[in-house]
Amino acid sequence: MENLAQNVPDPATDWLQPFLVMTDVQASCEDSQPGDTDPGGVNCIQRTKDTPSRQVRRGSRPHSTPLTLKWLEENYETAEGVCIPRSTLYLHYLDFCEANDTTPVNAASFGKIIRQQFPLITTRRLGTRGQSKYHYYGIGVRDTSTYFELIYSAKAVQTTTDHKKEAPKPVVAYSPRSKLGTLLPEFPDVRQVVLPEGVEESKVVTFLMMYRTHCQRVLDTVIRASFDENFLLHFWQGMPSHLTSILSTDVMVKLIGVCDSVLYKAVAAVLMPTVLQALPDSLTQVIKRFGRQLEDWLKCALHGLPDVLRDMKVDLARRFSQVLKRQISLNHLVQASRTVVNSPDMMAQLLTDWLSIDLASIIKQTLYTIERESLKEHRIIIEMCTDFEKLLEDQAPIETYVEWLDNMVHSCVVKASSRNPGNLRHMARQFLLMWSCFGTRLVRDMTLHNAPSFGEHNIAVTVKINYTSGRYDTTP
Repeated sequence: MENLAQNVPDPATDWLQPFLVMTDVQASCEDSQPGDTDPGGVNCIQRTKDTPSRQVRRGSRPHSTPLTLKWLEENYETAEGVCIPRSTLYLHYLDFCEANDTTPVNAASFGKIIRQQFPLITTRRLGTRGQSKYHYYGIGVRDTSTYFELIYSAKAVQTTTDHKKEAPKPVVAYSPRSKLGTLLPEFPDVRQVVLPEGVEESKVVTFLMMYRTHCQRVLDTVIRASFDENFLLHFWQGMPSHLTSILSTDVMVKLIGVCDSVLYKAVAAVLMPTVLQALPDSLTQVIKRFGRQLEDWLKCALHGLPDVLRDMKVDLARRFSQVLKRQISLNHLVQASRTVVNSPDMMAQLLTDWLSIDLASIIKQTLYTIERESLKEHRIIIEMCTDFEKLLEDQAPIETYVEWLDNMVHSCVVKASSRNPGNLRHMARQFLLMWSCFGTRLVRDMTLHNAPSFGEHNIAVTVKINYTSGRYDTTP
């Protein structure tokens, strides 16, 4: 929708621009007090000529500088070499104001408050020509903050300068609030869709603009853990009558389905960006509750609208909820594996038991179950076993195991199917079948020999199977 994006402002981001965007001339106004003017004579706090599609929420209590300074002290620290986009820090501040029911100040006044707490920080404009943004340099997010993100912390600098192997450290629990300001990827371009006779392109364009704004708001509220049924009811039950008529067409139903898939993938990415990141119990409960309620909320919100639309959206929501459940289970398995991997004694026992199994017999039985047994499959299994044994010997961290799984799936499935793109799903199923058969026979052999590390190997096998299948199960 490149041309469309050039002609129509994105309502999902316009609400914030008056507070963040400054030209080179306006930058000198950054530290001004409310009511001051910039060199061009423009009042620094009155920069919005267009009516924003989303207003910054005014709290019932006035702004409090001492409270803001305390919040800055608790969540941020001086960090040499760290840059944070000014827009990101201001989004954190808006979230803080909303949580405390206080009225936020504009970005210029907020900049002065930041400098009260961190007088040594500087402002830099970073990025390519035409895409540069202002950054605060010398300030980082504390690792105890709910806004913690490695790239904006002092640990990011330490990671790039210290390559020594250290003892495993406690994993910082992930918070979706670190993803505040995340924008949805592009929706389909109407010009690439063949519309049926009787469906006006202008109506489709209008609907997609409205729907993208709605989906962006859904994503924002999910990140803030404030999503509820009213967001869905407000949009669908308030649909203009002249747009309702196009919602029953097959092309519109499919188009909305594609948009929903984009939204759900973005939601999954902010809720659980990686299986390696530990999830706090509170977030796990929020995700489970969201998955349970989404289907019922959609049924209620879509009451009175075309059945074909309701059926499609409910089906997608149900499948998305299942994806979330599987991702949560996988995350828990990976964290259990991390405990095993971080224990030298457990890893030594795993290696001892691995070396004692009848690997040749297990491989032979596994190959018997494959659709087309060949030297290629035999070579793949031997290579996997060799790599796994090497990881056990090196007592590698959990991140190395995940990287190994990623490379293995890419080599055996993605790369192997590149010669015949339509064969990807079949290749993935065959690879998963081979993995499952091998793991089942491995666990059985260890059970028969009463291996002390049977439980740990069972966890490892389950992680491998679930992680491999999850690579093709991240979107509904």
